[in-house]
Amino acid sequence: MNISRYQYWNNILSFGDINKINSIIKKYRKKEDRELKAKNTVKTSTVYQIKLKNFKEILDTALSAIVENNQDNYGYDIYNFSKEMFLNVNIYEKNQEYDWHNDSDPSNFSDLKLTVLINISEKKFKGGEFFLLGSKEPTSVPELSNPGSMVVFNSFVLHKVNPVLEGTRKTLTIFVKGPCFK
Repeated sequence: MNISRYQYWNNILSFGDINKINSIIKKYRKKEDRELKAKNTVKTSTVYQIKLKNFKEILDTALSAIVENNQDNYGYDIYNFSKEMFLNVNIYEKNQEYDWHNDSDPSNFSDLKLTVLINISEKKFKGGEFFLLGSKEPTSVPELSNPGSMVVFNSFVLHKVNPVLEGTRKTLTIFVKGPCFK
């Protein structure tokens, strides 16, 4: 099994949806303002957490696609998306990056099953390529460079974002959780 495999959707969000999401981020970022720092890796991007309830109607199609994709490709027992759950907003400016890491959850009650990234960049950017490492060689994920695209992959897989060379790269991260494996 190739654990670095991923699924993607082009245009899961329209440019109108992307503009709405970025307006919501500007509005709520200061109110919720939970900036996250990374442990044991190089991360020079900025990550904020904003509650799903602020985006829910815009993200309904994406959330449905995630659930259906899990049923068809992964088969994890996953929790429903709560309006109070936090999503990560990742903002990369010139020369910013996020080196190799995986997404983990220190809870004893749930596991991160899937990581979902949605490109919410308002303009094209250069650099900022996304890679997965599930075997010996990194797998490039060029689809994530398109605004409005979405990728889904196993949360335990190492992944990284190369430095942005021009422009601003923005992604929305949804962590799909379920009961712990025991």
